[in-house]
Amino acid sequence: MRRADALALLAMIGWGGAYVPSAWMVEDWPPLTAAGARFAAGGLAMLAALALARRTLRPGVGIGVVGWIALTQTAVFYGAVFYGIAHAGTGLSALLSNTDPLFVAILAALVLGERLGRRQWYGIGIGLAGAAVVVWEGPLWPPAVSGAALVVVAGAIAWSIGTIAVARGVRGRADPLALAAWQILLGGAMLLVAGAAVDGTPEPAARPLALALLTGITGAALPLALFYLALRRAPAGEVSAWFFLVPVVGVISAWALLDERPDASLLFGLVTICAGLWLVMARRGTSEGGLVESPPPP
Repeated sequence: MRRADALALLAMIGWGGAYVPSAWMVEDWPPLTAAGARFAAGGLAMLAALALARRTLRPGVGIGVVGWIALTQTAVFYGAVFYGIAHAGTGLSALLSNTDPLFVAILAALVLGERLGRRQWYGIGIGLAGAAVVVWEGPLWPPAVSGAALVVVAGAIAWSIGTIAVARGVRGRADPLALAAWQILLGGAMLLVAGAAVDGTPEPAARPLALALLTGITGAALPLALFYLALRRAPAGEVSAWFFLVPVVGVISAWALLDERPDASLLFGLVTICAGLWLVMARRGTSEGGLVESPPPP
């Protein structure tokens, strides 16, 4: 295995492995507060690491861009993810939240005019079909869908809109690590404010505080750094192809550690969504498409 692949694999394990500790946080704190604590801790950790490494702390883009990404890709997205963890299950949330590259690909074609290959369109169709099966919880008629699952999908769409809206503005201008640090710090602060407004301020407790620090570092800051190190050693299409492992790790770890045994629809969704992600994102040895390269959720 090449070093770039090893770094990408470790990043995906870090992202996927953060879902179970996040579920433990939700047991003690409301979802918005738990999400805010995780990403505020992650942003502070990244800024501290950049300062120690004497790397720039300037994101390279304006405050409006930082604020928009923080809102869509951290506050709205992770607010939805943690809501899904609390109300629909950790495995389901891990699976549906990682459908965002499918929506990025669709919006890149529709809004940015980027060309997708036939294989990528097949991947979008397969992945969305799997997501529809997971969201659907009733008979064919009358239609019945899971509201909590739809919230998670809406979060994935928000992530995608955030990506497309700033794609051209950040290419070649932004410092990716500094931008990511400020994004998750500001987004975490938004979530903490929203959590306090909706649920009040919870009592400080050792376990959720420790989990917030743990997931902020190992589930946000460190995987993102590993992902960008991998991007320095291999093309983005090859590195991003490993993204399909994130929901796999999330579902399996929820099964093993939370006893969330996946039912038939979730297993079907896991196979089809992961297949769709691989078809959309893997571009080894091809010249297909100009797909917007967006890193997985930190």
